[in-house]
Amino acid sequence: MKVIAHRGFSGIYPENTMLSFEKAVEAGCDVIELDVQETKDHVLVIIHDETIKRTTDGEGYVRKYTFEELRKFNAASIKKNFDFLPIPSFEEYVAWAKTTSVTTNIELKNNRFYYTDLEKKVIDLLQSYDMLNRVMFSSFNHVSMLKCKQLAPDVPCGFLTEKEIGNAGYYVKSSGLDCYHPDVTNLSETVVKNCKKHGVAINAWTVNEMGDLRKLYDWGISGAITNYPDICKAFVNNANKNL
Repeated sequence: MKVIAHRGFSGIYPENTMLSFEKAVEAGCDVIELDVQETKDHVLVIIHDETIKRTTDGEGYVRKYTFEELRKFNAASIKKNFDFLPIPSFEEYVAWAKTTSVTTNIELKNNRFYYTDLEKKVIDLLQSYDMLNRVMFSSFNHVSMLKCKQLAPDVPCGFLTEKEIGNAGYYVKSSGLDCYHPDVTNLSETVVKNCKKHGVAINAWTVNEMGDLRKLYDWGISGAITNYPDICKAFVNNANKNL
């Protein structure tokens, strides 16, 4: 089971910052999960919410700011005792990730507002760094994932869901996708078996409780998306030794 660092090492460090990503790698994660949106001047940036209020010292929609304006807000304000950290550009992250061994789960934030051609812009940037073979895509907007699959057929794509989907494996497979990304609290062993039957990988979010971690490991899912990659990695390593 792969350890997927949710917005980096977000349990301790400010989420979706370069510091959080660097610390996730130090903690031994296999994959980094992050969120991509677009600024007013069409720069791809990494931030979860459509507004900056929760995670920075500012407010307003991401898409209403230029990249230069966004960089003035403190993305470390969500946590105490951290110095100023800017909202990173997606290109900054990709250039850094190329120097590491981790892969990346890129969530396209096309939910409340649909960023036109976000899929193509993300794919084009990855291609320019020869990084398309080290990523996967996911989104709650399933149409966006179908578009990604059309543009980059070889890249794994996953449907994110908050509520359980009946016959999830068939739903994902018949859509031409590869992965199912459910909320861990809404995942049952029946769904896991259904996905395995159809050859669909499962990456569950957000796995921060030991009971959930043990359950998912026993079920043999593909990946656990967690805020605490250090704890998750230690558990998986220990469990693998005892096989």
